[in-house]
Order: sequence, then structure tokens, then C-alpha cells
Amino acid sequence: MRHGILVAVLLAVSAGPLSSAEMPGGILNNSHTCGICHRDIHRMWSDSAHARSMEGAIFLTALHDAAEKEGEKVARICLGCHAPLAAQIGDTKLENRLSWEGVGCDVCHSVASVDTSGANPKMVFDLGGTKRGPIRDAESNAHGVEYSEIHAGSLICIGCHEYAAGDGTPILSTYSEWQKSAAAARGESCQDCHMGRTEANVVDPSVKRTAGTPVNLHEVPGGHSLNMLNRAIHVSMKPERRGEELRVEVRINNKGAGHAVPTGMPGRRLILTVSVKTTQNQSFEEKRIYTKSFVDAEGNPIEHDGECFAEGARLLSDTRLMSDEQRVESFRFHVPTSAGVSIKTRVQYEHSPTGRPEDSTRLTVLSEDRSLKPAAGPER
Repeated sequence: MRHGILVAVLLAVSAGPLSSAEMPGGILNNSHTCGICHRDIHRMWSDSAHARSMEGAIFLTALHDAAEKEGEKVARICLGCHAPLAAQIGDTKLENRLSWEGVGCDVCHSVASVDTSGANPKMVFDLGGTKRGPIRDAESNAHGVEYSEIHAGSLICIGCHEYAAGDGTPILSTYSEWQKSAAAARGESCQDCHMGRTEANVVDPSVKRTAGTPVNLHEVPGGHSLNMLNRAIHVSMKPERRGEELRVEVRINNKGAGHAVPTGMPGRRLILTVSVKTTQNQSFEEKRIYTKSFVDAEGNPIEHDGECFAEGARLLSDTRLMSDEQRVESFRFHVPTSAGVSIKTRVQYEHSPTGRPEDSTRLTVLSEDRSLKPAAGPER
């Protein structure tokens, strides 16, 4: 048994209160400390996947499995994005509760630059008393502040949303997908979709009174957000009878995302299902699945997200919907002309990081029902 990561997972339950970490030049604070002054922003962040990136039960199960099956080297890759501060403060055993905070305030606002010279981009941190962000004229009596061009654009996201294996196999490719999109050509950044702006208090008025300032939303919704999925995917269905053949044409379009859908972890899938039931007790069902499929070094299908980061894993196929891509899917069913027909088209988003049904997340993005009377009758 590989003890390091497994013991750390158990600490998720037993760890004490959040603590700060002494750093050269200042203190690296937990996000609850930041929230004393930045209440509106902290409230948004608290509802985000970033805030929960280390404490989700499914992720902890996937992390446990990765450590058991692939070793701590692969598990550390996961922690590099789910607990970025752990490596920065040398908390290799995840004993500091700050490491369990996930992607907190000081993770993003301590990034000084991004190194893209190697095989994988790396965030370069300047941990200490200066916090960086996209507001040019920010002032603070509590810590140093600095305007950062990186925080104003998509590059701040690349450190955790772009990763390739040693042989160049793209595992996470959200950033490069965006680079190739029409959204990027129009100058639209990740923040434009995932961190829209709203009127809020950068600093709580009880601490410092400032004029209303547009603030980026810090919920940062993504693939597990039904609202974001509905914005991204557009679907239309056209059924037609031709003798005893029922034809169903479905147009599915990634119209609203500046990257592929699904993007991110390989265990994510978009599933289009067309189900047919007739008045003569016939049932049919066909699916189209949009996903990235990987195989391990021996050519066996990979079902666990962590296995994709192991040595020798390679991409087998990529059927995802690229940004602005439309597919026309055709379905054919043999249905007697004397039978009435009920047709259901359903689009679902699924993430199964461990390959086990009990660890899966599934959201219904769209569901549409249509009926056709027997061929002699009119369509309704």
C-alpha cells in the first residue's frame, strides 16, 4: 500500500482548523482570512468548484484510486491543480489544513507569471505580502497590490487546464482548444464566459468605502454547471416517416463554448440518446457519445481519470464537439406504418472519474419529446 497519499486522504476528515503558512516576505493566508475584508468575493468563491476542489467525495475517491493503482507520482499530478499550495509550502504529506483549501485566494492572486517553455505550462508563484489581480488602481492597507496582465486574460488558466503526457499526448487541452476557437479570434477570454462581471464590493464597506466597482464573479462555473451547458449546446430534432422507416435527424451544435464540449478531464462525456416507442409495443434506442478515449500502455481501454496520467497512456479517439462545430446525426428505425410513434431526444453530460457508476455525475442538458401518428394520419 502506498501510504503517503492514502494517509493524506484520511486527514480530510481529521484535519484541524484552517491555518496560515509563514512565507518569506509575509504570510500566506487561508481564504477565510481574506474574506474578512473581501466578503462579496469570498462568498462567490465559497460556492465554486475551486473552493471544493480538494474536498469533493468523488475526487477523494479518485485520488485514492490513483495512488493505489498508479502510484504517488500520478497522484501528485492531480494535487498540483487540486491543491497547488501544498507543493509551494512543502506540505508533501498534506498535513497543513491550508493545503486542503483547494484553489483558494492566494493560489490565483500569488501567480506572478506563467512559464510556457517546457512540455507543460507552470504557474510561477511569488508567495508573500503582494497580491496580484486585474484591477489597475487597486489599493490596500492590509497587503501589497499589483496589477497583473496575466490575470486579465486566459493565460492565468493554462497552468491547470492544459497538460500533456511525456510523449506529447494531450490529456487536458482546454486552453489550446480555446486558442483555436473563434472566441479567441474575437478577443474573448476564459473570464468573459466563466467570470462575468458584476457590481460588488471589492472590499467590504465596513473596512474601506469605495465607489461601486465591476468585480469578476468568482463562482467560475464550468462543465458541471447546467446553465453553462445549456448556453453551450444547441439541439434540434426532425423526425420523418418514409414508408416503414422512421428517420430522426438531430442537429447538435457547440455554439456557446470557446472550447470543446466536453472539455477537461477525460472521464467527461456528452451523451445524445434517441429513444423510440410505438403503439405496437416496440422500443428502440440509439446513442452517440462525444468524448476522448484513451488506452494504457498495453492497449487496454482506460476508464479511470488517473490512468490517463500514467506512463504509456495514449489517445485512441476524440469525438467531442469542437467550438462552433455542428454535427448532423441520423437515426433509422423500422416502424410499421400502422403504428403511432413517441420519440424522445435527450442530451446528458456525464463525468465518471473512477469508471464506477456510483461515482458518476450526470446532468440532463436537454430533453425533447415528439409524437407521430400512424402514417395515414397527420403529424402533431
